[in-house]
Amino acid sequence: MCHGDKGQGVNAIVSIAGPNIQAEHDPGQVLTAVEVGPSHMPSFARILSVEEMRAVSSFVATKIAVIPLSGGNVSHGGILYRTYCAACHRTDVRGGALAFSGGNAPDLSEKSPAIIAGAIRSGPGAMPSFAPSVLDDRELASIVDYVQAVQHPPNPGGRPMHWIGPVAEGLAAWIAVLALVAVTMWIEWGGKG
Repeated sequence: MCHGDKGQGVNAIVSIAGPNIQAEHDPGQVLTAVEVGPSHMPSFARILSVEEMRAVSSFVATKIAVIPLSGGNVSHGGILYRTYCAACHRTDVRGGALAFSGGNAPDLSEKSPAIIAGAIRSGPGAMPSFAPSVLDDRELASIVDYVQAVQHPPNPGGRPMHWIGPVAEGLAAWIAVLALVAVTMWIEWGGKG
């Protein structure tokens, strides 16, 4: 009813209800989704037994999952993402307003690889679908790899501050330095206010 008889997903105008699950190859993630019910999906923990939930997760991961997500290249995925996706989802994968439809492109920063791949293939809502004739499976895997790299960028040190930019991070550093100078001066003057 929600994901379609082949896991192809069911388009929804208001939300991404019933997304494509044809790229979900991890039975553990499926089992967690069935048990916990992420986002707007209900939990089936009180409806299905543990054996039934395991059977569902195994079926989804082995029988429904037909979109391979291997062999991707992050740098090529970045080129493809900027070509096909960035106009709506922005280069930082955070989504944004769509002037042509009056809606918003969803934020991809918390989406799973299966949801991203399924959305690319099925085109939920106002999003166009990208068939294998437009993006083959390797290119699809490259885009998913790129989005994952942007979701979890490398952090060589320091506090990322949610990657809001160098100006805000520089301002925070200056405020910290000025606070240290103020405390040092207060100590130098005897700590009396």
